[in-house]
Amino acid sequence: GYSTGAPLALDYALSIMEGADGRLPASLVLVSPAIAIHPAAALAGWKDSLARLPGLEKLAWTQILPEFDPFRYNSFTSNAGDLVHRLTRSVKSRIEARAASGPMEDFPPTLVLLSTADATVETDAVVDNLLEHLAPGRHELVLFDINYTNVKSTLLVDDPRPLTKRLMAEDNLPFVLTLITNEDPDSSRVVVRTKAHLSAQVSNTPLNLAWPIGVVSLSHIALPFPPDDPLYGQRAPEHADIVFLGQMPPRGERGLLRLPGDWLLRLRYNPFYAFLATRLLEFTDAASD
Repeated sequence: GYSTGAPLALDYALSIMEGADGRLPASLVLVSPAIAIHPAAALAGWKDSLARLPGLEKLAWTQILPEFDPFRYNSFTSNAGDLVHRLTRSVKSRIEARAASGPMEDFPPTLVLLSTADATVETDAVVDNLLEHLAPGRHELVLFDINYTNVKSTLLVDDPRPLTKRLMAEDNLPFVLTLITNEDPDSSRVVVRTKAHLSAQVSNTPLNLAWPIGVVSLSHIALPFPPDDPLYGQRAPEHADIVFLGQMPPRGERGLLRLPGDWLLRLRYNPFYAFLATRLLEFTDAASD
């Protein structure tokens, strides 16, 4: 489940556990999961209702942008925000109800892959609303940290370090924690810091990869796309007639391009995609044994 696909996958698994017809998944893989979204989404339903009144039609949209992406909508409706909000609330309450008498032993092995910098979803909710309610031993959280060589804490609007420090300090997490981060504050090379469930011991493994020049973090949309993706990747394809929406450093007058400035700043590929793909396959293979 990618983004909203994650609570949909959880909703399906919970429905099977609650007695619905179907087969319980052997495992779940949740990428940039919308376990919880911004609290302001609670107002989306009201906005959508008000949009039916004359003169308030634009309230039916939370964002309106030119549609230049061939595979996703740039504009977003209030109705969609309301539906996602209600879905995440439903999943949260059902998980809490099932875990009220103890950790959920029967939940499928779950792998969560998430960037600590994510403007779309609440990153803490992955732990607080899901993973902490599951029984130890079968689940894993893979966190992609920000690039500390390219950004100083004084420039950050939302510093992810409190979350990573909290998780690295705890010795009773019921899931494996895997953190992809700088090997030291002065190096762009990254390491894999791994902590087993119910453990305080951390192991460090070089990844033989480094942050690309100028990249400060991943993003909500970047994780499932490799650097050579022809639409969102690191370099434009050789064929000039193919639209390229990946890493572009345009400089010129504002208002010239249809692409908004903050849209251009958002990373759309994962420089550590090879690690993600390998870990995903290892996890699902182990879960199916």
